Amino acid sequence: MIAGLGEPVGAERLLEDSWARRGRRVRGTELRAELVASSTFLAVAVALALAGGEPAALGWVVSATVIAYAIASRVEFPVGAGYVVPTQLFLPPLLLLAPPAEVPLLVFAALALGTAGSCAAGRAWPDRLATCGGDAWHAVGPALVFLAAGAPGPAEAEWWLFALAFAAQLPLEVASTTLRERLANGISPALHLRVMRVVWSVDAALLPAGVAAAYAAPALPAAPLLLIGVTLLLFALARDRDVRIARAHARLAALQRERRRLRIAVRRIGDAFASTLDVDALLTITMRASVDALDADGGRASTADGLRAAAHEDAGCADALAAAERRAAATHAGAEAMVDGTWALARPIGPAGSHAGVVSIARRSAPFADEERELLDHLCEQASVAASHAERHAMLGRQALTDELTGLANHRRLQELLSVAIARFDRHARPAGLILLDIDDFKAINDSHGHLTGDRVLRALGGCLREVCRATDEPARYGGEELAVVVEGDLDATAAAAERLRAAIERVAVVSPAGHALAITASCGVAALAPGSADATALIDAADAALYRAKREGKNCVRANGSEPRLPIEAAA
Repeated sequence: MIAGLGEPVGAERLLEDSWARRGRRVRGTELRAELVASSTFLAVAVALALAGGEPAALGWVVSATVIAYAIASRVEFPVGAGYVVPTQLFLPPLLLLAPPAEVPLLVFAALALGTAGSCAAGRAWPDRLATCGGDAWHAVGPALVFLAAGAPGPAEAEWWLFALAFAAQLPLEVASTTLRERLANGISPALHLRVMRVVWSVDAALLPAGVAAAYAAPALPAAPLLLIGVTLLLFALARDRDVRIARAHARLAALQRERRRLRIAVRRIGDAFASTLDVDALLTITMRASVDALDADGGRASTADGLRAAAHEDAGCADALAAAERRAAATHAGAEAMVDGTWALARPIGPAGSHAGVVSIARRSAPFADEERELLDHLCEQASVAASHAERHAMLGRQALTDELTGLANHRRLQELLSVAIARFDRHARPAGLILLDIDDFKAINDSHGHLTGDRVLRALGGCLREVCRATDEPARYGGEELAVVVEGDLDATAAAAERLRAAIERVAVVSPAGHALAITASCGVAALAPGSADATALIDAADAALYRAKREGKNCVRANGSEPRLPIEAAA
């Protein structure tokens, strides 16, 4: 007798896959398959009993054997991917002591009685009763053999008759269980037969004991009941085997969870290396990988300025995470904290002596072991290398687009800003303008005070433009002493922005190395994009023409190309 098979993934894994299915309810396709098998069995068993004539009165020995059969049906000895029930200890005595035509119904009654007892004890669901008919098919073949032999008693039955009955049991049993497992659990017949061979070998080993009890019944009516001792021994062995398998299954499940965590952690570390140019993404991936790898309950990733890059925490971990994070940020080194029974680790991410952020994790179940600390150190060290690369890449990117002397955008960046403004103008008609500024009499400053003073003036004006310009208006160094600003707005807005810059430059205080205060002014030319002429070269030429006009008209003033802006612009005195 076999039960408890799992999915068709190979005999070596059926036990592992089926263990979690044991004790569950019978539902869906499996329940329908079991009901069909039980209904068919009961129809065959009742027809067989009616064909056998009037039902005979059952003596106490037969009744006791049925009860013993019920007890044996609850002994589930794990074998391979299923389990063996020691029914062969009591089936031979029933075949000799009871009318063979009634044996299938008696076996069904014993299985139902055993299942009902398990249900009453809370070890099985009542829907398991639907499986009793399918499990009783093994009794039909032996009953037919004994009926064909004339229902011999203990004195007439030859040993080979039991062997023939056992052989007749196999076809109906394999047909019933194979069909049920195929319909209910998807087990292939070939795989099912591999497990059935193991079950049949155990049944064959138990058969002689059942036959001996059957032959001893005339002289010792209680002989079949003596086999209950063997049943109890098998029950003890089965319980021990169940406990060991359950422990092994729990360890296997834990290893599988650990394997999944490590696989996820490795994938996230790979993602981190693929996203090293984004520090926020690096911090987030490192935190999540650390939570998975160390089986933590929560984690947090924060940038160096205290902004939360990402969080994966619950309320019980927040205080411990915050405490460890503060210590790591303050010391630029690894830190630990324990708050209200929650342990937390925090590690800074970034180059030595500074950090791009902090990754912290927390766990309530147990403190972190030394090897777990080492693993977190390793993950964060690798993340720090990636953060260093990201910082260098960002620095190189800034250098490629930034003028080294003034700190403003360079000529290349100015061309990019113009391209973006023109694209927005073409697609969405968003107005944009350009301001060109030229420092008045800059050559005279260089000639009188030296080029170092000229550089000091350029740096001062760069700082002035960064301070006065709006966030949407990025200043740039166009070349030499010429500066430029791309402005979001029409010609009026661009001219107003240029006037603010001119006035701010006039207030800039620059002192030469010799201590002379320098009066700095700038002339500004402005132009704006117009429909049909949205071109970077045309815009620069228009602003440049306006700038020359400002120079000719007295300097330290703002002039616009084309139509004058509605905002009145007056040159400074």
